[in-house]
Amino acid sequence: MKFIGTTTKYKVTKEKIQMAVSVGMIALISCISIVTVKALIEARSKIDKQNLDAEFVQLINETSEEEIEVIEKSDNEASASIPDHTSESVAPDSTEEQILTEDTSEQLPSEETSATQETAAATEATPATTTTETTAAFTETSVIKFVYASSELNVRTGPGTSYDVVKTIEKGSGIDVIGVTDNGWYHTYNGNYVSKDLCQDDPVKVATPTPVPVQTTATQATTTAATTTTAAATQPAPANNQAKEGMTYYGSCTITFYGPQPLGDGTYSTSTATGTTCCEGVTCAADWSIFPAGTVIYVVNDPLGGDGYYTVEDKGSGVKGSHIDIYADAGESYSTTSCEVYIVN
Repeated sequence: MKFIGTTTKYKVTKEKIQMAVSVGMIALISCISIVTVKALIEARSKIDKQNLDAEFVQLINETSEEEIEVIEKSDNEASASIPDHTSESVAPDSTEEQILTEDTSEQLPSEETSATQETAAATEATPATTTTETTAAFTETSVIKFVYASSELNVRTGPGTSYDVVKTIEKGSGIDVIGVTDNGWYHTYNGNYVSKDLCQDDPVKVATPTPVPVQTTATQATTTAATTTTAAATQPAPANNQAKEGMTYYGSCTITFYGPQPLGDGTYSTSTATGTTCCEGVTCAADWSIFPAGTVIYVVNDPLGGDGYYTVEDKGSGVKGSHIDIYADAGESYSTTSCEVYIVN
């Protein structure tokens, strides 16, 4: 009865009690939710922090490995370079000499000066310094031409008899020239030098070959046979080097060789006067008044070891008369010779 009276006194109804209970439950649930969310956030933050720590440690390890590799590489390069410094100068002893200098007044610096003077004197006596001084003593003019050795000729590394001999070429050998010095030496396309006084522009002045007269009877017979059967005219020359149907015997010719021609910009040209590209074993230059452009010739005992058939695709100011200039990739390495030549009809 007392509770009922109290309830009546403060006007506490059933609805108010239910509302109070509901509010309390909502507040409790909210608190629980907040605590749960906070716990989840802290757990997530902890996981993220652990991941970041792991990545940071991995990054440090990788960086350390790279630095170790760089340090090891630097140490190896430094170790590899020690013999060069040791062989070229006395710099490695300079630290010791400086330490001794602090204790022994000015004696060691004078010794260093003497050693330096001796080294300088030895350096001046070397061929390299001589070469530099000799090179500075002449000037060179660019010129593109083809000359011939008028006698047995030494090919040297520089424009003077004091330079080393690279090789000796025979009389009549063809030489590609790209320059001439004011002290009388030709600069060859492969970087060597030959004496200008021992070269001729005209191969006739070096050694005039004795051409064999064209055999008129053989020519007529060959022409007749070529007209009768075209197949016979295209047959290769026999192994015994005798004339064969389809060819006209010309005679003995001087055979020289030429290679890629140097240009002013340091490159080389392999273009011919007819617009084709030089090809070893195919291209040759000749006097077009005797062997017109496009003429196919057969060279007996081909000096290049090929089948002996060449096409006249090029010409040159030094190629005159009974002279065939055969293209080879290493033209200057071949010596002048002479061979029997046939014209393929």
